[in-house]
Amino acid sequence: MHDTITVSEIMVTDVVTAPPDATASRAATLLRDEGVSSVVVRDGAPIGIVTEGDFLEHLCERTDLGSVELTDVLSAPLETIAPDTSIVDAVAVLRESGFEHLPVVDGDEGGDLVGILTTTELSYYVPHLARRTGGLGADRPRQRVRTDTQYERDDWTFEYRADNESTVDVGDVARFSKVISESDVEAFAEISGDTNRLHLDAAYAAETRFGERIVHGVLATGLISAALARLPGLTIYLSQESSFLAPVPIDDRVTAVCEVVDDLGGSKYRIETTVTDGDGTTVLDGDAVVLVDDLPPEAAAEDEPVAHD
Repeated sequence: MHDTITVSEIMVTDVVTAPPDATASRAATLLRDEGVSSVVVRDGAPIGIVTEGDFLEHLCERTDLGSVELTDVLSAPLETIAPDTSIVDAVAVLRESGFEHLPVVDGDEGGDLVGILTTTELSYYVPHLARRTGGLGADRPRQRVRTDTQYERDDWTFEYRADNESTVDVGDVARFSKVISESDVEAFAEISGDTNRLHLDAAYAAETRFGERIVHGVLATGLISAALARLPGLTIYLSQESSFLAPVPIDDRVTAVCEVVDDLGGSKYRIETTVTDGDGTTVLDGDAVVLVDDLPPEAAAEDEPVAHD
C-alpha cells in the first residue's frame, strides 16, 4: 500500500530558500522566524542546504556569521529526490545518506524545486515501513526465551514473585518494564487511529497544560497486558478498570505491576494493577480480571528456548 504513496503527497511545498551570497546570520534568522529546520540555498536551481544541525554542530561558536556567505558553509553536493518517488524509497535514501532533509526537484539536475521532505513528514508513515527498510527496532534483537510469548527484547524486563512460579496464586506479583519511545507512540497512533496532536506534535503539545508530548494513556495501559501475558499459563483478559493519575512523558521507562489479590474460582483471578513512570510516580491504577488456562500442549512441551535473529 505504501509503495503507492509518493513524496509529492506528503512533502512541504512552502520551501524556505536563500541565495548563495546571503549570510549565515540571515539563514539563522530565517530558521527562527519561519519555524523551519532548514534553508535551501538556490542559485536558480537548488545547490545546497543549511540546517539547524549545521548551526548546532559547526556554526554556533563562530562570531562572524554576519559576514560569512552561505556558499562557504552550505552542505553540498545536494541530495535531492523526485516528487514521484515512493515514500518507501525516500526512507531508504534518508537512512543510507544519514540526512534528515531532502529537497524535492522536478526533473533532472537543475530542475525546479517543488518541495522538501523531512523526517518529520515521514514519521507518521515510518511505523508501516519498518519491516521493509530495517527501521524501527531493527537494532533491538528479538529472542524466543519463553514458551508463552512469541519473543522478548533485551531492553524489556520482567520479574515474577511467587511461592510457586508454575501456578497463579493470591499474593503473586508480576512486573514488566520498558521504555515507551517516540517510535512506539507514533506506531500506536497509526495502528489505533488516535492521532491526537497532543501525542504527535511537539509545538502543539507545548501550548497545552502538559507542556510537552505525552504517551497515549491506553498505550501505557498496554504494559499491564504485557505483564499479565507472562503469568504462568495462557492469560485471557476479561476486564480492566483504570484511573489515569498523571501523564507519561515520551522516552521514559514505564513499569507495570500486577498483584493477584483474589481467587474468583474457575481459574479466574482479580489483579490489582498499577503503572509507574521512571521517577516511581504512579501514573495509572486499577484492577483487572483474568482467566488463566493451561498452555496448549505444544507450548507446554517446549523445554529449550529457541533464539531468533
